[in-house]
Amino acid sequence: MGDVKTILERLKKIDLLPTFPHIVHDVLRIIEDPMSSASDIAKHMDASMVGEVLHLASSAFYSRAGIRKISSIEQAIALIGYENLAHIILQMPFLILAKKEDKFLDVRGFLTHSTLCGYVSKNISYTTLLGNPNETYIAGIIHDVGMIIIYRYFHDEWKEILTLVHEKNMQRIEAEREVLTVDHGVIGAMLLDLWAIPPSISNAVRFHHCPTEAKENVENVAAVYIGNIFARQIDFKAIENNFINFMTSNKNIVEEIDRFRYPLSSNEEMELFKKVYDALNEIKKMFRGIEDD
Repeated sequence: MGDVKTILERLKKIDLLPTFPHIVHDVLRIIEDPMSSASDIAKHMDASMVGEVLHLASSAFYSRAGIRKISSIEQAIALIGYENLAHIILQMPFLILAKKEDKFLDVRGFLTHSTLCGYVSKNISYTTLLGNPNETYIAGIIHDVGMIIIYRYFHDEWKEILTLVHEKNMQRIEAEREVLTVDHGVIGAMLLDLWAIPPSISNAVRFHHCPTEAKENVENVAAVYIGNIFARQIDFKAIENNFINFMTSNKNIVEEIDRFRYPLSSNEEMELFKKVYDALNEIKKMFRGIEDD
């Protein structure tokens, strides 16, 4: 292929959820407003979002809390919480593309990693003061959307990429650049730009594999870059009640952070790992509940 203009023209034809960009702006603005309510958010949700939220609220994880059957979207939102609601909304278009029964794409792995990256990036930003926590949270969740786009809309190129990876032992990111001239971060960001998602988010998606190339929103880029590394190396299934082992085994993250700001103090290190560790345990419960549903 090797033509960015051709890629852009193909991306312009993607119309899987036309209302998505507007709803993202509206709903996230409401979520960030401390005076907002569940009913305020419900007014801005379309039918597909309502269905997904009701499904999650009725999952085993939430029903185990002793809640009676969910009968309204307002009740579902209140039960799930604003942050998890934001996660569902941000994943919505890509959940449509990444069907669970797809045998050629690890949808479960994609969603798990995206969720981890969002929460980890946010906590890195909050603790280290790298970038904006809300923006890095959003960018972290959707940082790999370009991979879904390549799979669905550039399927021949996807096969070429896999061939380079498996037969020539090439790194996936390099294989993407070889076949498409750009990687999935750039393709994802190009789509977000078309949807008028703010550059503070799209740039973090664009450069999450090459942070030194970013000229703007550098701190957001750094937080998502580190969040991606952290999320990749976490053994999500093996998380147990052993915080010290978790912190020790992921000590390399501190070195990555030091590349972009002054060294963390021991208290900052402890706070960062504790926040991430607590978030991971909550996410693990949520995913387990959905699986049991």
